[in-house]
Amino acid sequence: MKKIYIIEDEKDISNLYRLLFEREGIEIEDIVASGRVALEKIEQIKEKLEDIVFLIDNRIPEKTGLEVAKRLIEISPALKKQIIIATADDTISKYQVEDLGIPHFLRKPFSLEDLLATIDRIKNEKE
Repeated sequence: MKKIYIIEDEKDISNLYRLLFEREGIEIEDIVASGRVALEKIEQIKEKLEDIVFLIDNRIPEKTGLEVAKRLIEISPALKKQIIIATADDTISKYQVEDLGIPHFLRKPFSLEDLLATIDRIKNEKE
């Protein structure tokens, strides 16, 4: 797990993630602000997806984070363990995320320590 792919439409939050990951030495694959753009770019990097953790906000323009996650799982079912769904949206629950087989769900606001701990868990599971 060498890189992180961020799908987040709030510029301030994206910038915070960028600063955090740069400080932690985690390489950023990309930061995109819409589900449609995320899906287009994912199709372009299909062969590299196993090396990426996906941090996905559920409330993004054009497609939901869950729709993006479902496409990742269609491409490779093993990717479900590399997806973190993060949302302040009360319309989705941890159980809906778990039903897709995604074990990593963070309710916003969450601490940066919780985010880093989740990424560490993903890395440890992958090794």
